[in-house]
Amino acid sequence: MPPRIPRACRKHGCSKTTIDRSGYCDEHMNTGWESHQQGKSRHQRGYGAKWDKIRERVLKRDKYLCQDHLNQGLAVEAKTVDHIKPKAHGGTDDDSNLQSLCWPCHRRKTATERIHN
Repeated sequence: MPPRIPRACRKHGCSKTTIDRSGYCDEHMNTGWESHQQGKSRHQRGYGAKWDKIRERVLKRDKYLCQDHLNQGLAVEAKTVDHIKPKAHGGTDDDSNLQSLCWPCHRRKTATERIHN
């Protein structure tokens, strides 16, 4: 596979370049979410006490294993619960729409959803 072409960092005002798929340089990696629903608490975004119970139930159901890695035959610990169909696109908190993922898989999936939707 040919190397990726360096592109400008997506962070406003940054002059650095990156070849990372997220579009952010090393300094601004994992900061794209900061502007998403900025100023709202986790409760205001729908992730309060009720979500904590759902999250724990889904992690237990999936035996605390990342479902993306499990599909590849690898056992990697999951610490996040992801909406298969994002809430922003009509997804719900129903267990059938939730999966356990490790942080890198969740970050990758979220970045991919933002690019393609």
